[in-house]
Amino acid sequence: MKKLFKGIILILIFVLQALPDNIDATCSLSLLALGDINLGRQVGQEILKGNINYPFEKFSNVLQQADVIFANLESQITDQNGETQSPKSNLIFCAPPEAALTLKHANITVVSTANNHAYDYNLKGLGETIDFLKSQNIKYTGTIKNTDEVFEPAIIEKNGITIGVIAYTESVNMIRGYKSGLISIFDSTRAQLEIQNIKDKVDFVLISYHGGDEYKDEPNSRTKRNLKFFAECGANIVIGHHPHVPQGIEMYRDCVIFYSLGNTVFNQPQRYWTQRAFAALITFEKKNNVKNIAEIELIPYRAGFQPAKNLEPDEEMALMERIRKLSKVKISKNEKGYFIELLNGLTNENQ
Repeated sequence: MKKLFKGIILILIFVLQALPDNIDATCSLSLLALGDINLGRQVGQEILKGNINYPFEKFSNVLQQADVIFANLESQITDQNGETQSPKSNLIFCAPPEAALTLKHANITVVSTANNHAYDYNLKGLGETIDFLKSQNIKYTGTIKNTDEVFEPAIIEKNGITIGVIAYTESVNMIRGYKSGLISIFDSTRAQLEIQNIKDKVDFVLISYHGGDEYKDEPNSRTKRNLKFFAECGANIVIGHHPHVPQGIEMYRDCVIFYSLGNTVFNQPQRYWTQRAFAALITFEKKNNVKNIAEIELIPYRAGFQPAKNLEPDEEMALMERIRKLSKVKISKNEKGYFIELLNGLTNENQ
């Protein structure tokens, strides 16, 4: 009997020693979600002059707050012999090759390449965008170089937490020579399968959706339906792009939906709200395999050639009032900033 008891004790000691030291530790990862980034046009010319950090040099105080940074890359990165905007149309633009280094210096971790400008400079531009991003180890999702490939989510792994990022666009500008199948056009059947396939392999799923109506205060019914569909499929965060103005926020089925974050690096001075935007600083946590969104801070700022957190007090107040009015969430303010009230965190119950 004593031998049996000793044997059990030895087994228990062995099992306890084999357990990781941090079994009760909380893993935490902060992700900063930004809006539309266009490194073409005049910004591209500044980059070509050697001002690699020009777009983000006034924004470092925001960028340095996060472990990882996500943005919508609205300009292809391609060598067009110094051209960053088509002489035929200002709606056709691209960033120079050096722009990949601009993103790297800004610590941008992952970008969506699925948007209506994803084919502005044809197949060459699409392929070079992927190559230049890869050269700087910037993850991307939303485009592929040939139809033999399949669209893959970008996987972010840091601090013991894994996030799968998938991107879709509602449409692509019809440029001559457009080749279908290379840009992730939203399709509900494919989207459902892609989300289901990745959900069990990551801790959280983030969806980027490029679509809706430009410059409108609220999303149209189609956009609302599509973004809620992602939540129904199991997404945890859904981020809308393309309206170029800040829109509202909604919590739906344990998913936080940002209908539009507005612009980041995108100069559209002809409208007031295209020059005002907010970033979402999202804190993901995991402990004992319980995963939740612990905190979401909203960071208001001025968008344009060089985004900056330098809004006047009345401008900031007006922007946050707009977001509150358009949202279906409660937004509170304290000495640290503006936060979505999450009722002690939003648990990822579907995991």
